Formats: sequence, C-alpha cells, structure tokens
Amino acid sequence: MPETSVAGSPAIHVQQEKAADLFWQVAAVVALFFVAVIIAIAIGVPILLMLMFWNPWLLFLLVMVAGGVWLLVKTVAAVRNMAWRSRHRSRFELRQAGIETTEWNTLGADFPVRRTIPFDSVTGVVASYRIVRRMVRVNRMIPMGNGPRTITETAPVLHVLFHQDGRRQITSIPFTSHQDPGVDTWIAELRKRGVELGYTSRFLVWQDEKYLSDEARLEYFKTTGEVIPFPEAGGWLENVVPLDHLWSGHTRQLQEQAEQRDPALRAARLKPTARDWLRGAWFATMYALGSSYLLLHLVNDGTLPAGSWPLGVGVILPAAALFFLPLRHGLRWYHALGCWLLLLVISFTGVVNTLEVMPAAEQVALALLGLTAVSPALLWIPYLLVKRTALSGGTRSAVVPHARTATRR
Repeated sequence: MPETSVAGSPAIHVQQEKAADLFWQVAAVVALFFVAVIIAIAIGVPILLMLMFWNPWLLFLLVMVAGGVWLLVKTVAAVRNMAWRSRHRSRFELRQAGIETTEWNTLGADFPVRRTIPFDSVTGVVASYRIVRRMVRVNRMIPMGNGPRTITETAPVLHVLFHQDGRRQITSIPFTSHQDPGVDTWIAELRKRGVELGYTSRFLVWQDEKYLSDEARLEYFKTTGEVIPFPEAGGWLENVVPLDHLWSGHTRQLQEQAEQRDPALRAARLKPTARDWLRGAWFATMYALGSSYLLLHLVNDGTLPAGSWPLGVGVILPAAALFFLPLRHGLRWYHALGCWLLLLVISFTGVVNTLEVMPAAEQVALALLGLTAVSPALLWIPYLLVKRTALSGGTRSAVVPHARTATRR
C-alpha cells in the first residue's frame, strides 16, 4: 500500500507524549533546589575555609569541591535533557490504512524520525510495559523484606514490528497510564486488521530511554520464547493481570528447561548477590553486637560470674546462622570464612570497648575473642543446618523480574 494512502486516510486516534503532571514538576523544582544547596555547600564551604585559614591540611577538602563540581555537571546535563524532552514529544497517529509516527528518539536531535507504516507491512505488535519512574520508599531501616523498597510506576507500550525498506524495523508507542483509553482503541483497531498481538512483561523501555537499542529489541523478539499471545477479546486492564500470571508460569517453564540443558545457568541464578551478603552481614552484626554487649554488661554488673565466657557460644552460632540465611541457596565454604572474619572483628571491638567502659568484663571479652578465633569448627553446625534447610525447602524462584511487581497508575 503506498505511503501516501496511509497519510491521506482518516485518523482514528492520535497518541502524543504528554508533559509530566504538575505534582512531578513541582517535585522536580524542589529536588533541584536541594541539589543546588548541596552543590553550593560542597563547593563554597571548602573554598571559604581555605581562604580564611590558609592551612595546608584543608587541601583535603578539595575532594568535596571535586564532588560538588561533578554533581553540578550532572545536574546541568539532567536539566538540559529534561528541557529538551519537554519541547520535543513524539506523536503517533493510528489511521485507517496504517500508522504514522513523528519520533524524537535521539536526545538532542535536530530532526525527528518520521515513519509511515501501512498495515500490510506490520508483522506483529507486542504489548508490554514501560517504566515511567522509580521511587525508593523506606519503611524500616533494615535491608530485609521490609526495608527500603523500590516502587516502579509503569504504563503500557505497544512494540510495533514491521518490514520496510527490505529490513525488519520496530517502533514503540507509549501510553500515559494503565487507565489511558487510547491503548484499548489501538488494540481493537489492530485486531480488526488481523494484526498478530502478543504480550511480554519484560521491560524494554524506560520513559523515553530504551533499555535496549532497536537492533537489540528486534533480536529479542526474534529469538525469545517469552512472548505469549494476547487474548482475542477484551482490553488492556481486563487482560493484564491474567496475562501476568500466564507469562510468569511460561517464563518459569522456559528457565527450568534451559537449566536442565545447561546446569551452569542454575548455578549462576543461585549465586548470592551483593545484597544477600549485606543482609547476612547486617543481621549477624546486629545480633552479635547486641548479645555480646548484654553478656559483658551482665558480667560487669556482677549478675553473671567471670567464668561465663562459654555463653559466648550463644553469640557466635546464632550470629553465624543469621549470616548464612540470606546466602542459603548458594552457600559455599568461603561464606563461612567471611562470617568468621566478621565475628572476629566484632569480638575484637568488644575487647576494645571493655578496656574503658566495662573493665570488670575484660577477661570475659578476651575469652570471647579467643573462642571466636577457634570457632571455625563450630561454624559448620549452623552452616550445615542452613544448607540442609535450603535443600529441603526448595530453591529460589526461577521467575525473572517482570512488571507484575510494579505499581500501575
């Protein structure tokens, strides 16, 4: 079908990127004000102190100045990008004969990418999510479950796959929110024209920035088995939750099959992350510090005799178990070594503290340090128990992260 017939056909729906809500505009201004204050302090205060006192030791404050300059450069670049995007918004027109787009995909581009896509050149459309913004909400300052959580605001996006100029191409049509009626209009019109609709929960677009390049996304859709069929009836909101569950089970099946073919994939998935290490170290440190302080305090007050150092086993073993728990699915011998070194540092800290604060408990603190030094043999008890618990309780979920955990607006 000629492109001119697409441009001349009646328009059904126009989807244009919109500016941020007033709330987020105000929030950006407030955040910019606080960042400006931080930059002024980081750059101005060290320079002022050096001019006032002329002390060579104050040259170390140049690190703060360098940090302030770096933050200033990043902030100016971010403001310029935001200003550019506010002036250049992509436009997508659904017409009787095809799709017309005016896309500002490249930051700082002088001219948009204009496409005219007849329906007979469209090979498929995949519905998915785009990330609008991410926010961190802090419930409790404990990095375990109820600690800081990332809230992701998402919106629908339609990835249009088509052939043009002898090659495969892709364009992505973003919608403002999950309640945007435009997404149902596009889905209904695409159905009428027999366009194959698919669905994936995989994030491929973050607001105006792509997670993947056009070529990488085309390769993803060509090679992945994650895309499932979009239902033949109903709109976006009524289908998205069932589709999430179907996609979750489908990707779990794909990953299990891949891990059966290549066991190294399963080992890589179960390998503890830096977050797991931090969670284990946090809980082990909190328990060891609290319980050892309680033990030394009771000895210093005379509540417990000076020979109560064997109670240190009640400090070491539970602390080790807490260290191993977040690492249980990929627990290895070097985790026990890391735990031992951590407990050794904590015990040494207890000795240093008792010299000034609790002199009567000094001998117990030294005994606790000695017990910790010879505790590697004891650490295998919680190590084996936690490892056996992980084996009997199943493995970490094989489902890859996707949009079901996102906040939808």
